[in-house]
Amino acid sequence: MTARPLAALVALAAACSSGRSAVRPAPREARPPQARDADQARRDAAPAEAPRPEARRAVEAASALVGRRSVVVGGTDWGPGCAALVRASLDRAGRPVPPEVRDAAQLHALAERRGLLRNGRRMQAGDVVFLADRPGGRAAHAGLVARAEPDGTAVVLHRVARGVVRLRLNLAWPQRTNDPSTGRLVNDTLHVGRESLPAGSLVVGVADLLR
Repeated sequence: MTARPLAALVALAAACSSGRSAVRPAPREARPPQARDADQARRDAAPAEAPRPEARRAVEAASALVGRRSVVVGGTDWGPGCAALVRASLDRAGRPVPPEVRDAAQLHALAERRGLLRNGRRMQAGDVVFLADRPGGRAAHAGLVARAEPDGTAVVLHRVARGVVRLRLNLAWPQRTNDPSTGRLVNDTLHVGRESLPAGSLVVGVADLLR
């Protein structure tokens, strides 16, 4: 398989918070170490259209953790799992969630109660993306949008078993890995049981919890 510049890294034994997840990034060649350096983190935080200050702070906090398993931000250990990454990033941005909101399902429920969930194709830096373990499933994973590219492809920061990774997904082409007109990668592939599915097909909601 050809190496992808922003794909999730290697096959994982489990993803996200509980270790029971059926979703795993598909195997691919390891990226060179320099792809995970501070320059990449700065690129995440500085897309063509500058994000709001609170979104920039959230993205900077999450980007600084790429490649790390521990979610430690501002001297606080937020614990394991993808929800910890999102909670820490929102807190760093000055938009903390209630302390009882601990996992992706609870974050999703919070966004729903606040009327912040949307199903539109366009995402922006600082948005929280919710994914299911299977098509049609409930929210089981959460990631933070680092940036959205002109074609609508979002680069999402997500904490999996091996650490924080970057994941591409595009809601305009949820069932495809590549744009049919250009061949450009728009969705990384995730393993769900014995199937390999485009990441966009597992998205169950997007929310701006920085409001």
